[in-house]
Amino acid sequence: MTRVLATELLTDHAASGRACGSCTACCATLAIVELAKPARRACDHLCRTGCGIYAERPASCREFHCLWLRGAIDGDESLRPDALGVMFDYFQMASTGETHLIAHELWPGAFDSAAVRSLLNELVEHGDAQLSYRDGWWSTLGREPD
Repeated sequence: MTRVLATELLTDHAASGRACGSCTACCATLAIVELAKPARRACDHLCRTGCGIYAERPASCREFHCLWLRGAIDGDESLRPDALGVMFDYFQMASTGETHLIAHELWPGAFDSAAVRSLLNELVEHGDAQLSYRDGWWSTLGREPD
C-alpha cells in the first residue's frame, strides 16, 4: 500500500485539511536560529497548550512543514509525527539543488515500528534517508540494490 505521495515531497505549504493540531514535534526537534534554540531541545516557548508565541513565531517556524503536514505521507492522524514517533522532512539545498530526507526519531525505538519501517522503505526510493536517533546518533538508510 503506497502511502508516500512523491508529488508532495517538496511542497512548501500544508495540505488542505491538515493542521499541526497538538503536535509539537518540530518544536522539540529542530534548531531555530531566530530563537537561538539548538536542535533536539524543547523550545522555551512550548507550554501546555502548544506554542506560547504561535501568533508571533519566527519565519523558520512558520515556513516549516513536515511531510505529514504537506500531505506527502498519505493517511490519517496516526501517521502524524506525535503519534508515529518520527518526523520526516524532505528538502532541496538552494546552493546545490540536492535533495535530502531526514527522519527525526521523537522517542527511543520509534524507528523500529512497522509503520515507520514501511514509510522509510517507500521514502528511500526517492533517495537516502538520514536517520536522526533520539540519543543523538545518526545513520543512513539507502535503497536496496536492484
